[in-house]
Amino acid sequence: MFRFFFILIFSILLSLNLNAHIDHNKNIKKIEFDIYRNNEKVGYHKVIFADKDGLKEISTDVFFNIKLLGVSIYEYHSIGKEIYKENKLIEFKSETKDGGDKDYCKITISNNGEYSFDGTTEGKFFKYSSKKNFSLGTWWNHDVLINNNFVAGQSCRPTNTKVTFLKEEERVIDDKKQIVNFYNVKGELIDVQIGFAKDTLQWVSMDFSLKGEWNYQLKK
Repeated sequence: MFRFFFILIFSILLSLNLNAHIDHNKNIKKIEFDIYRNNEKVGYHKVIFADKDGLKEISTDVFFNIKLLGVSIYEYHSIGKEIYKENKLIEFKSETKDGGDKDYCKITISNNGEYSFDGTTEGKFFKYSSKKNFSLGTWWNHDVLINNNFVAGQSCRPTNTKVTFLKEEERVIDDKKQIVNFYNVKGELIDVQIGFAKDTLQWVSMDFSLKGEWNYQLKK
């Protein structure tokens, strides 16, 4: 009974925060991580927030390069841009160089509120339309904890996710002690541990295993 009550209250609080999922980052200009693989720095992940002509633009830039004996054996670079109007996503575009593959994802919304998706990865194409709400896999938005209708930002690949609360931990972020909540987000080709600051809902951490142990370390 108490477990059910806690889950219900937790869901309500997250839903209330969802209405301001853009606004809770309104005082942040950039979130930047160094990416480590097996304790070696291999790249970065940047999220930049900007206001333009009454719209909110969020740009992402993800890059990493894996080397063996000083020689590059795999390189990944993805850039994307989300455009929001009154807290609603109206456009998203991304281009990704994933090794030898070139992936993309394009999302637009029509006047009747229907989203159109067009993307590709590994020779598979994803082209469809839907009026369902979804969480966009660019990770900075805590909507990934609430909406399990997940769309990969690299390819527009749709999948369902399951979110599990893992732990609460105190960390020092920007010279301040903050409580961070950690969750596991799991679905097809997705299995990450992600952390959001409890009070601000800012994205502050991510870890996963994929041909090595990957860790995102937040820069000041």
